[in-house]
Amino acid sequence: MWKVLVVICTLGNPCTLFEEDPIKWYKTEAECMEMADVKAMNMVQTFKDYGYYIDSEAHSCLYVAQNNEA
Repeated sequence: MWKVLVVICTLGNPCTLFEEDPIKWYKTEAECMEMADVKAMNMVQTFKDYGYYIDSEAHSCLYVAQNNEA
């Protein structure tokens, strides 16, 4: 299963890794990356709305093997 990861670096602050809480699991990497794109764009906009300068942003998906997977 796949989960979304987003890293946002704001000017003057350390980079921060975010993941969905509660974690949502995606069956395919493509589905996960589509959601990662949307989440990252929304988060960057929210940070900008609150006056932060975004130095950099990255997003991806991480594969995590589940106990019930063969």
